[in-house]
Amino acid sequence: MSWLFAPATLIFLLGGLGVTLGLAALSILISLGFGIVLALARLGSNRALRIVATTYIEGVRALPVLLIIYFCYLALPEIIGIRLSSFAAGTIAMSAFTAALIAEIVRAGILAVPAGLREAAAASGLRSGQTMRLIVLPIALRQMMPALIAQFVTLLKDTSYTAVIGVLELTARGKIVFSQPPFDPVPVFALIALTYFVVNFGLGSLGRRLEARAF
Repeated sequence: MSWLFAPATLIFLLGGLGVTLGLAALSILISLGFGIVLALARLGSNRALRIVATTYIEGVRALPVLLIIYFCYLALPEIIGIRLSSFAAGTIAMSAFTAALIAEIVRAGILAVPAGLREAAAASGLRSGQTMRLIVLPIALRQMMPALIAQFVTLLKDTSYTAVIGVLELTARGKIVFSQPPFDPVPVFALIALTYFVVNFGLGSLGRRLEARAF
């Protein structure tokens, strides 16, 4: 298998890993921010915002991520009038899908914060917005961090779906490698599987540490 560990091949695959990690990192940041906004809107007192947030969350959760990827790559540019690269479309799709899942994690975390803390904050003169920002959200985020890490692990694995729209992430580059002589997919995808395992095991270990600290 010397052909698999040739410098040029490894560099090519490492480039795919970089694309995978970059896509996952951007999607994590965007989906976390958007998910928090959706959760707050769903829990808020504004009925219109609550309906919009609930419709988005439940609607997106009911769809396969592959459909959302195709929509963002093929249909979204027609709607917004801007041509998107496959990487940009993949990032938008993964962020939009994951945000709906994160919103439910955040909502559950907020609801799990004891009501007594909010009452104590109100008694000390804090407004509802200040209470949410300074007390409820920090506590909720710490408690739900393990669940968020688990969702981020799933997101990282699901970035492989973006290969269908031409994103040259790790899995897509593996397919290109084994399509060349000696045309042997087994060692290629064994190496890719090991790479995913190492990265996701690291994220999972982080989640377990955060869970231990939270409780």
